[in-house]
Amino acid sequence: MTNQNYKLAMLATVVAAALSGCSDGKDGAPGAPGESAPILAGSATELNVEVEQIALGQDSTLTFRVTNEEDLAVAGLDKFGFILSGLEPGQEGDANSWKLLSSETCPASRYSQCGELVDNKDGTYRYRFEKDLSAADAFELTDSKTLRLVVRTGGESVGASEVPYANAIHDFRLDGAEIEYSKNVVTAENCTSCHDDLAFHGGKYTEVETCVACHADNKVSEDAVFPILAHEVHIGVISAPVGGCDNCHSDTGLAQDFANWKTVPTAETCSVCHQDVNFESGENHIGGAREDNSTCAMCHSESDIEMKHLSTYQGQTSRRENLHLTVVDARMVDAPQAQENIDSGRDTDKTGYVQLTVDILDKDGQSLNLQLDKADFFYYSEFYINWGGQDMGMQRGKILRVFTNKEETLDSDYVAKPVLLSFADGQSTYEIGPFDLEDTFEGDLNDSYGMVTPRIWFCMDAKGEKIESCSETSSVWGQGAAGYNWLHFFDKQGMLDERPRRQVVTNEKCGSCHGMTERESDGMAQMTLNCRSCHPVTKTDFFGTTCASGSVDSDGDGQLDEQVMLKSIAPRGERDWTTASNAAEECVACHNANNPPTQVIRDSHTKQGDADYIEQLTMSHPDHKVWIHAMHANNRANQGGEGWVRNVEYSADLANCVKCHEGDSFDAKYLVGRKPLALDLDYMDTYDGLDPANPQDVSGNKRFAIDAEADAYVSPTAAVCLSCHGKRAPEAGEDRRQVRADVVAHMKQNGAQFGVTEGEYTGEESCSVCHDLSNLKQVHGLK
Repeated sequence: MTNQNYKLAMLATVVAAALSGCSDGKDGAPGAPGESAPILAGSATELNVEVEQIALGQDSTLTFRVTNEEDLAVAGLDKFGFILSGLEPGQEGDANSWKLLSSETCPASRYSQCGELVDNKDGTYRYRFEKDLSAADAFELTDSKTLRLVVRTGGESVGASEVPYANAIHDFRLDGAEIEYSKNVVTAENCTSCHDDLAFHGGKYTEVETCVACHADNKVSEDAVFPILAHEVHIGVISAPVGGCDNCHSDTGLAQDFANWKTVPTAETCSVCHQDVNFESGENHIGGAREDNSTCAMCHSESDIEMKHLSTYQGQTSRRENLHLTVVDARMVDAPQAQENIDSGRDTDKTGYVQLTVDILDKDGQSLNLQLDKADFFYYSEFYINWGGQDMGMQRGKILRVFTNKEETLDSDYVAKPVLLSFADGQSTYEIGPFDLEDTFEGDLNDSYGMVTPRIWFCMDAKGEKIESCSETSSVWGQGAAGYNWLHFFDKQGMLDERPRRQVVTNEKCGSCHGMTERESDGMAQMTLNCRSCHPVTKTDFFGTTCASGSVDSDGDGQLDEQVMLKSIAPRGERDWTTASNAAEECVACHNANNPPTQVIRDSHTKQGDADYIEQLTMSHPDHKVWIHAMHANNRANQGGEGWVRNVEYSADLANCVKCHEGDSFDAKYLVGRKPLALDLDYMDTYDGLDPANPQDVSGNKRFAIDAEADAYVSPTAAVCLSCHGKRAPEAGEDRRQVRADVVAHMKQNGAQFGVTEGEYTGEESCSVCHDLSNLKQVHGLK
């Protein structure tokens, strides 16, 4: 750039005046003879900025126009923010980086100065920067470099309403030519897949493009530079696999640099996650000490970085494509046909049996023509089954375990020998039951429907290319692959072509936060990895499952460790923890209204005699529609305490129902007439059945409910609403372990019942009378 104090950049020349009356056609100053004055907005719900001219140098000026949502000029504003940054090309392997040239605010504050702001009274404004931009030490102005201007508006009233803050982003070059490159690693679209609207520093800064412009290394401390800050606040907290970099760094069409995490590796960014590596000293770094980033990409190629980070689910996806355990048919029959089931004597005129036909297909969709229970490459192949329609009919349904990694338990029906009915043409048909065809609250279930979903793990060679016998596999987990958990519905005639349940959530919505894999057009959410964060594998859980993580008695005193001590596994991106889930909908096979919450949920957090005991049980209920809300709201009995490791920091607005729900599926009318939630109020106070030398339950009664039988019930609408509204928000300063008595009282006044017996339950809630869809949208701030 030539040495001049003033460089004019014509970004846009805008003449947009709404004329009223006559005009002689000649342009002139606003309000000059022969020109009609522009129509000014009397109100605004949003403000839009269009830059007309900008000149940078010793004396830097900016002219811009502000309009409202109807494109009417807005005059009289006096609150603005101006951030100007320049993009400096990286040297010696460094990433291209933004340098802050100036950050100014009108009116001035103790944090920033205000230059000279002129309101032209016609919707246009002129601003002269207070700072001499030609003297910036960290950045030299040249014609070809990319510059970024951020104009902040809002935070003041236009008419009767205060306009929210907004940031207008303008990337440009001094010579007015089109920019050749602008660094956009992530965009607002990436961020809002998990978060709602971004708002920082009192809500004034609302775009990630603003964040990168100001959180520059010549402005803030090293740990506050945006790439480092963004990683630090997400690692160990983000709900997607830590190794799944592309969950944030995805191509939105606007993030030109979305792939720089694998194309431009730097010590500064990599060390945020790889904290055990000291690049300066060479400690734990195979390449030894490094003075700069000039040689990073020589060893860490794009393909190598991608493989090591994305093996979490991209590697798992390619592996799981090798085999598909496919449900060919499923149906409910009135009486068993397998001799073993006939001889069991458990069939009655009120029960039925599910016949399930499955085939093992290779990656090309061809049958392996192999009887399922004779395959030697399954570590487990299990089918979760329940019957009874929307609310299902059984506590945990039934699980057909052809192969299992579960232990035999006292409940022999839970891990039972699979009963093979027939094998022909590569298809194995199993029979499992009995299933109840009559329900206490629903009545006759013969005309209902059932659901089935597989859970499988098969063994492979070390390269992940060929299926291998599990007895020959050196590492069942490290070399294995999780199969797809397809969800199927069936009735007495067979498989249903159309889903009988309304669509509440989708894979895409869950996966936007929890990580996605793509198989053709179907998104598969990485749900299991996140569940394992709190639920590590243990062999001593409820009926032999891995659904609880409380079976630890570290000091051998017969008392279980407090839940706060039990989360030993942080979210991590390892393949052996990953299962692709069909939007978690299949969870209702076990997570339904019939299944009382277990003792592990409330160890040390709520107990018989507590004033809110019933309500705490309700908010900790495993029923899917309660469990999901309460867990995300951080309201379960084992959540909400300061420093508790089970706490969930939900990244969006809890009131934003459509963040997870499809359409209007959150309408309270869908809860009217639903089955009440079962509770078991009888629990033992102590547990002494864990053998420290061999961590298995030897007590015979577990550490849960004494009988695991329902003896009380809760209204469904009250339970769902309480799951979010039952405790104060963290900022309210109230003990979050306490259930709000005022909310419970309001619900009871309108027909809700908590902890009543079967004979006392009436099911007469009137919530939806006032809280209809329109009201729910209004109070939740939804359009």
